[in-house]
Amino acid sequence: MTFILIPLHADASDDLQINAWNWRPTLALLYRARLLDDEALERASAQGAGGRVTAEQALRIAEFLDRYLADLAPGQRVRSDGTVTSELKTYQLDQDPRELYSATYEWLSQFRDFCRAGGGFTVA
Repeated sequence: MTFILIPLHADASDDLQINAWNWRPTLALLYRARLLDDEALERASAQGAGGRVTAEQALRIAEFLDRYLADLAPGQRVRSDGTVTSELKTYQLDQDPRELYSATYEWLSQFRDFCRAGGGFTVA
């Protein structure tokens, strides 16, 4: 399943696509950081549910990710439960679900830059 993040400003960067394997733990991270409330989390977790992040919220997310990424290294990933690992992700269906859902350092960096440049976004 792919989520498409569409910038609110027409002159902003291109749409950003992300799979659920990275998007769901990203949302969990933002929720734990109190950057999303229950309703925003629910709407952003489903396609076509009206997920929306304002320009102000997007800048707060980018600032949070600046701080968060300072303690994370390239190649690491954060799982849905907030734990961090450097182990390579495998896609075995019989493994612990938290191993399947994790946001990589590289994705979080890309998302931070998107949040900073896009003036907010909607989730499609």
